[in-house]
Amino acid sequence: MEKITTLDNYTGHKNINGLYQKIINQVPKHSMYAELFAGSAAIYEKFTVPAAINILNEINPEVYTLLCEKFKFKNVVLWNRDALEFLQKMKFIWYNDVFVFLDPPYHHNSRPLATELYEYEMKDIDHVQLLETVLEMDCNIMIIHPKCELYDNFLHDWRKVEVKVRYHKKTSIECLYMNYPDPVELQDYSFLGKDCWDRQRISRKIEAYQKKFKKIPVLERNYIINKLNELKK
Repeated sequence: MEKITTLDNYTGHKNINGLYQKIINQVPKHSMYAELFAGSAAIYEKFTVPAAINILNEINPEVYTLLCEKFKFKNVVLWNRDALEFLQKMKFIWYNDVFVFLDPPYHHNSRPLATELYEYEMKDIDHVQLLETVLEMDCNIMIIHPKCELYDNFLHDWRKVEVKVRYHKKTSIECLYMNYPDPVELQDYSFLGKDCWDRQRISRKIEAYQKKFKKIPVLERNYIINKLNELKK
């Protein structure tokens, strides 16, 4: 493997238009965020409303060093550990206010020609142990992985959203596996909408409501806002 000197276009990154928006639109509100196969940490970086506590873990020391440089002035705790060992230590500690995003090296059966892509790969038994571990955890977890019989079998009770992703000349079906129901409150609403046109529609609707609200006397406006907030409870 060549020495990694930049996180730009990192293999397996999720900084793909149409993908990262769908991921963030499935993330419920949380106080702690943990991305344990961080890579370039593209998903964490896309959040405009980060959690109070943010953990990025990357097993590759070269990538870890680049992450430390990239996020040295950010509110991020960085670790250089094996993600599976990390999860097993935390599985009875992390609860409902923790959100875990897992983007493991894909199972070899889901790759074209079963090619080796990373310095630190996962064996079949590692995938099994990962899946057994997450099934024991009580915090909110999202796993992204291409359609795969192993993951479908283990996570058959989890909610699944399929996303078509274009990688260069190839289209892949990525699956978001989640152990929680459709969120009623998101951590970040910046990408709400099924596509760019839908987001534009929502943005225009918000602007129209804001203009109307500005014309209402301040006390009446605040009273309406308080009543609307009750709908969230």
